[in-house]
Amino acid sequence: MKSGSTIKELIEEWFAFEAPAIIPRDIGYELSESSALALLGPRRAGKTYFMFWISRDLMRKGWPRESIVYMNFEDVRLVSLKPGDFSTFLKAVNELSHPHKGRVVLLLDEVQNLQEWGRWVRTLLDRRRYYVILTGSSSKLRASEISTELRGRYIDRLVLPFSFREFLRARGFEAKYLGAPERMGELLSQMRDYVTKGGLPEVVLKPELAKDIVRTYKQTIMYRDVVERHKIRDVSSFETFLELVEESFGKYLSVSRLSNYFKSLGIAKSKKTLVNYLKFLEECFYVIPVRRFAFSRRASIQQPRKIYPVDTAYFRRIELGSMMESVVAVELMRRGADFFYYKDIEYEVDFVIEQPRELVQVTYASSFDEIDRREIRALLKARDALGKGKLKVITWDLEDSVEKEGIKIELIPLWKWLLEGQ
Repeated sequence: MKSGSTIKELIEEWFAFEAPAIIPRDIGYELSESSALALLGPRRAGKTYFMFWISRDLMRKGWPRESIVYMNFEDVRLVSLKPGDFSTFLKAVNELSHPHKGRVVLLLDEVQNLQEWGRWVRTLLDRRRYYVILTGSSSKLRASEISTELRGRYIDRLVLPFSFREFLRARGFEAKYLGAPERMGELLSQMRDYVTKGGLPEVVLKPELAKDIVRTYKQTIMYRDVVERHKIRDVSSFETFLELVEESFGKYLSVSRLSNYFKSLGIAKSKKTLVNYLKFLEECFYVIPVRRFAFSRRASIQQPRKIYPVDTAYFRRIELGSMMESVVAVELMRRGADFFYYKDIEYEVDFVIEQPRELVQVTYASSFDEIDRREIRALLKARDALGKGKLKVITWDLEDSVEKEGIKIELIPLWKWLLEGQ
């Protein structure tokens, strides 16, 4: 089959395609004739389904179905597509589509499989006839490569696992009538599931398969997104490194200590290699390494990272306080916040958020006395050291506002903090 008839076949299939039920995402998007919209995020976070949702949303706003064309370049029928087929692609699109106000929306999935894909997209943008939305596999396409290929001609949107609001939507639960104790108990039960089981869409929608799904995701991330992509030859050492990272979720990870640990095993691994391993895991959106706050960037870089998984489904233990911290870290990432941890000899603060500065503790403690003794005292000391910042304690279900040493401290339940920020 020639490339032209193949492309036409795929376009016709798309026009006939009925997407399964799609959970609406709370992710904004915009169409630009001069910039592509690049959807970034971890494996299986719902990037393709977000494309489908955009298609439905556009149709709801008046775009004809035939003005939106989806193409999955993972399809085996497109494996031989080359730059020379670009004209054929344009002919097929314009023969079968019906532009809306002179424009066609192109949804390009797994675009990294196209040879010279960056030139394809830039050329499409140059023609001023197309809105381009694209995704790429985290095993083959990094954010830095999108920047290089598109030369600044893109807007990115981060697609992470379900937020708590999206999780409740998928569960069919509305956060209403919370003044009723039973209703509030039901909400807290939902939050416990979210904190302990995570927000990966397939895990949320198929909880009976959660264990197998998570195991498969982890194996794919390890072998395709890291080992295969970066051509790691010493797979055994990387497996050991990954185990150590996972054991450090919610804790501090020191590359120097890891290097010494490998030496104790008789394995020579330079700090540079271990730093690269951690960078690979960050690039494929498996971990969120949080730097220590310091007034000097150099001092911050030299300190251990606090490590969180991109979803609590990847936790290997059940410690609700650490898992709550992880949920907060992912949410801060979702909100685009610039955040750190702060640690002194005697105390530490879970998160220091910049612009505007906010010092945040996360705790599962159920009594105000315990929160006052541990969390609030650390916040006050950190504020003295840093000079400014609002103080907040994210709790499981305690809500209050207190004043200490003339400074107001807000206590807010995790569920409320998650829902208010979305």
